[in-house]
Amino acid sequence: MGILTDSLLPKDIRLDLRASDPRDAFEEVLSSLRSDSRVRDWEKLRASLHENRPTEALREPPGTMCLHHGRTESVSGLVLAVGRSAEGMTVPGSQTRIHLVFIAAIPEALSNEYLRILGAISRVCREPASLEELRTAPDAGAFLSMLERGCRA
Repeated sequence: MGILTDSLLPKDIRLDLRASDPRDAFEEVLSSLRSDSRVRDWEKLRASLHENRPTEALREPPGTMCLHHGRTESVSGLVLAVGRSAEGMTVPGSQTRIHLVFIAAIPEALSNEYLRILGAISRVCREPASLEELRTAPDAGAFLSMLERGCRA
């Protein structure tokens, strides 16, 4: 088990997002953390992520994902959640569709692991073959395995 598999639980991987708008997708992905024992205060977590919410998809490569992240004491350790949209969503001001929505939160004291994980997620999503594996993973276990390989790279 690696830090990614300790932080991103299969229950927090939603491979069939219903949302068609990035704001709604954020709420849908975040909702899986509502009853998570690692979340001390869900409302504070939500507020801190809203403050740091990106206004557009990551540019490299364009439109592949949105990454909502923040440092907050409302979690006891690194907490991750992800959602995938088969149809994709358009970010306002862009015609590019995003298919993956990531949420990451961590207490201030663990920033080194946080940066390593965010870097690994970005690396995986930058590689067309890896991104395609994430977009077509049949289940949460396969999705998580693909991300875990990216963390070891």
